[in-house]
Amino acid sequence: MPTQSIKWFTLFLLIINYFISIAQTDLEWFIKSKVAEDYNKIDTAIFFVSKAIADKPNPIYLYQRAELFLKNKDIKSALNDFISASEKGENEIKYKIASCYTDLQNWSETDTWLRKYLAGNNKIPINAIKTDTVFSKFKTTPFWDEIWKKNWYSDYEYYLADLYYLSLKGLNSEAYDIIDNALKQFPKKEELWFWKAKAYIYGNNHKEVMLSLDKALMCNPKRVDILLFRADLLRKDRKNKKAINDYSTAFTIQPWNIKCVKERGITKIETADYNGAIADLLYYHNYDNLDGNSLYFAGHAAYLKGDFKQSISILNEAIKLNDGSLSDSYFERGRCYVEQLNYDLAFSDLCMAIDLNPGKGEYFYYRGLTYYGLKNKIGACHDWEKARTLNYLQAEQYMLRICNKK
Repeated sequence: MPTQSIKWFTLFLLIINYFISIAQTDLEWFIKSKVAEDYNKIDTAIFFVSKAIADKPNPIYLYQRAELFLKNKDIKSALNDFISASEKGENEIKYKIASCYTDLQNWSETDTWLRKYLAGNNKIPINAIKTDTVFSKFKTTPFWDEIWKKNWYSDYEYYLADLYYLSLKGLNSEAYDIIDNALKQFPKKEELWFWKAKAYIYGNNHKEVMLSLDKALMCNPKRVDILLFRADLLRKDRKNKKAINDYSTAFTIQPWNIKCVKERGITKIETADYNGAIADLLYYHNYDNLDGNSLYFAGHAAYLKGDFKQSISILNEAIKLNDGSLSDSYFERGRCYVEQLNYDLAFSDLCMAIDLNPGKGEYFYYRGLTYYGLKNKIGACHDWEKARTLNYLQAEQYMLRICNKK
């Protein structure tokens, strides 16, 4: 790439990376920590989240670092962060503290924190706790039996325990009656509506799935897991604008969950909002710069809006990453070169795409166009025939018109 004419995409990344490097907010450090964790770079993730905590000791950040310490088997450091997070955090943190203490074989503190957890709300089912292997050694102490002499669970929580058990055993068809009985008593519990939606999925009743998810979110519109569940189903139904709304809402609630932005960007392509898609996908890539897939989709969006120069610039970066999106990125860049009538470069890219993934008819179709542009009718007809055998029916018209084959 000539130094006197840096592509807009490279310049864009340089500018963004510059500002990120000099002025990271606590949220940005936290996002980078989550991304590093996704790549199993635990020490790097700890470094980033520690920077976030130094700026703002948010319980969410402390919880994240504690979980990372656990992955590194650093129980004492994890315990310190869990305890700090528990002051303003969710009840589940108390369960984590009890788990840490049992790892340290401090039975008295395990007993104390497990009781604190059981006295709180939003507990996991009783059978999940009793079968949790983390408490294997604690179960041999007198504390364990003493804990369960008290009934910690409400009727609602026992319903959830029954549903958890049925799900664990794969007996999903038997959940309907339990859910209906529970909803008669607790019609405003979003978790029950969520269970009902999942039960209807197993029954292939799509209409009831969506109705149940709608009711769950009416009860609690801030449940990100339910929002994302519904968004994915809406995409499958091609209700892309509604899916985009759910991804946006989820991201507003959890601004560190940048995967929402990636999925929203991909979905925007389906609504022909190509500029919006590119903006989302490049925003995502600023944090996850090892994900060539996000760049592939950004390049695809640029191709669809007819900006082949922009698409090529983005795809150049995607190809450098050499990840699972490589064949698609070569193909997409090859298509751009076809549009620019640059058949030599197009042929090279399309050959690479086919070498990497020889099972896609569309690849052969476009290489056929390239062969034809290079005045090689035999090569073109061979590739269109191959595309047709791979069920890429658009090749039919060329077979009939140019190759004189039915």
